[in-house]
Amino acid sequence: MPMGIQRRAAACLAILACFLPVCRAAQPPITAIVGATIVRPDRDGADAIAANTTVILEGGRIRAVGPAGATPVPAHAKVIDGKGKWVIPGLIDSHVHFFQSGNLYTRPDVADFNRWMPYGKEVARNKARLAATFKVWLASGVTSVVDVGGPFWNFEVRDAAAKSAAAPRVHVAGPLISMIDRVKLDLGDPPIIRISSPDEARALVRRELARKPDLIKVWYIHQPGDDLAAQEAIVRATADEAHKAGVRLAVHATELLVAKSALRAGADFLVHSVEDEPVDAEFLALAKRNKALYCPTLFVTAGYRLALSNTWKPTQAERERADPQILAAMHDLDRIPKEMIPERVARLMAKPPAVKPSEVSLKNLRTVWDAGIPVAMGTDAGNIGTLHGPSIFREMEWMTQAGLTPLQVLRSATVGGAQAMGMSREIGTVEAGKLADLVILDADPLADVANVSRIHRVIKAGRVFVPETLMRSITP
Repeated sequence: MPMGIQRRAAACLAILACFLPVCRAAQPPITAIVGATIVRPDRDGADAIAANTTVILEGGRIRAVGPAGATPVPAHAKVIDGKGKWVIPGLIDSHVHFFQSGNLYTRPDVADFNRWMPYGKEVARNKARLAATFKVWLASGVTSVVDVGGPFWNFEVRDAAAKSAAAPRVHVAGPLISMIDRVKLDLGDPPIIRISSPDEARALVRRELARKPDLIKVWYIHQPGDDLAAQEAIVRATADEAHKAGVRLAVHATELLVAKSALRAGADFLVHSVEDEPVDAEFLALAKRNKALYCPTLFVTAGYRLALSNTWKPTQAERERADPQILAAMHDLDRIPKEMIPERVARLMAKPPAVKPSEVSLKNLRTVWDAGIPVAMGTDAGNIGTLHGPSIFREMEWMTQAGLTPLQVLRSATVGGAQAMGMSREIGTVEAGKLADLVILDADPLADVANVSRIHRVIKAGRVFVPETLMRSITP
């Protein structure tokens, strides 16, 4: 080979050698969970578990799932020993509110503590505390949440979550299209906006569509003397405008009459239980026709009663995984001057109510499940007494009181949640090709749903988090 060509070839090889380390560094990290028991909540019976399995994660997705002896682990993979561990899909809470904190001051329309804690200060705290709120969700094994309504700054919450590695996936709705006012929540960007006509509803939907919401939400409050047909027309106009843009409609409708009206008008997602009477054949038929989701939110009313009667006590999971600022505020009733305690709260403190799941709500959940209507676990976190993150464990335990098995509850918090997110092809099950959102547990979640709180590691988009490390990174 002529000397000039040799020199040029050597120079090219030298240049290529300089780039090789860069290419190696640019390869996506690979994680292997080896020897774990995989829980498949989309399956039943023996098919729901796969013992001694290896899961390979690469580039934020699940690359392979298979028997440990037949699934090679790449030489450069980071290995997590899965022996004695259970792997479930990342949990999904299908009903949360980031504009609320869970503490006593977050709903002045229900309990007005403005003389002690101005609501404006509470909202400012919630905005400033978003990074901590995201972390308590991840520390609780929740890799995705659906915020079903709040101020227009809800869309900023979604943006902040998308930019943070230490945050769940966040889908949002904007302000609630409502039949009534909630003026005490209006600081210039209200979370709830009263609408009095179909045209007003369409106009507000269009305002929200400009921000690309994941859902549109109606707060369907029907009071004695209200014209149900006129209200249904507002919901139908909302649904039509949302559906034209390919966006689903979520509806708060807690009475059977109102829930059926919402379904007739086009609701895709009922975000609470029917609480007043048993669901009937017409309700079930409407829900099936709409392919609607049902989110029971069993605990949230009890959370209010416990917190406002000063009898709320944290669970072990809440002591470990809740925002320490919120935990510290939950017993502020012990130090608030009596003259600043709202009369309604004083009455609850004087005679604390009995707190247990609603029998009607439990029976309706069982009926809905048995009818084959998809159920999505949701807490309504952010409301007073229902804390972001670890409140999911209270909710899931109460769901078993409806007669659902731990596997069925887990299905609602994974497969059902993926449906609520509109992401069934991407999350909700442990399958090759899906996003690497997983939770590694220290105990069998199918033996006892409480074991879902025994979290060893949380993986979101392939990144591994240690719950205790996440919590230590949160400032009190």
